[in-house]
Amino acid sequence: MNAEVKNDFAKDEQCMNEQQCLLDAIWNYDANAIAQNGVDVRGINIYRRNLLANAQRALSISFPTLFELLDSDVSEHITFQFLKSSPPNQGDWAQWGKALASFITTTDIGHQYPYLSDCTALDWYVHNALHGVDKTIEQSSLQLLADCEPEHIFIKFNPNVKLLETKYPIVDIFYAHHGDDELKRKNAMNNAKQVLVSTQSEQIVMIYRPEFQPKVITLMTGEDVFMRSLMSGQSLAQSLSAVNGNNQFSFEKWLLNAIEKNLIHYFKEKKL
Repeated sequence: MNAEVKNDFAKDEQCMNEQQCLLDAIWNYDANAIAQNGVDVRGINIYRRNLLANAQRALSISFPTLFELLDSDVSEHITFQFLKSSPPNQGDWAQWGKALASFITTTDIGHQYPYLSDCTALDWYVHNALHGVDKTIEQSSLQLLADCEPEHIFIKFNPNVKLLETKYPIVDIFYAHHGDDELKRKNAMNNAKQVLVSTQSEQIVMIYRPEFQPKVITLMTGEDVFMRSLMSGQSLAQSLSAVNGNNQFSFEKWLLNAIEKNLIHYFKEKKL
């Protein structure tokens, strides 16, 4: 290793050490320990407050439903703890927060209100769909439905389409806090309250983006099994077999609905 490379390596190592000292100081409330790291206590307090404020603002944008459900002091505490456990590793605050849903399950408020974690996961999917890449169906791929056997047909879904399994009324909770129609919000909240005090059953929630704004719905029986099968990589034939005997499911109706909702990116043929 020549002298120039050694010097660059030493500079990088020094920079990493300085960054680590700064991070240690941010989360260390012992003034003496902070001073030993060569960091100004007043400066670190200002930085800490700014960091927390930016983090809380970012999370409230990415997770609006969760922050509507939490008191301000609780949301500040959760933000602080989440910052310590999962600090942002890139410059864009909008890309930070993927691990928040699982983090919520470890908190006291998450144990007290277990539906909060699923509400958080739903917020994250909606946030990503809102900022996702626009995709529409490749019309030419529809010809495969006429030319190929179902066992050779697979579906590539729009990347903004996500499924979320839950036993809580998170769709009603979501719409109780979003939208301009006050009556619809009230009805959604009443529905959510009624379900929360009753016996909950598993359901599949779908997030999709037909145009510019993401939508959230609960899939009907049959439709949920069919969608999960397709999205797990099963063929059209295998997925149809999974709903065989369900008289409420119609592939023709599902296909028209899927195209209207912009669920499908394209059909593809794969020889088994």
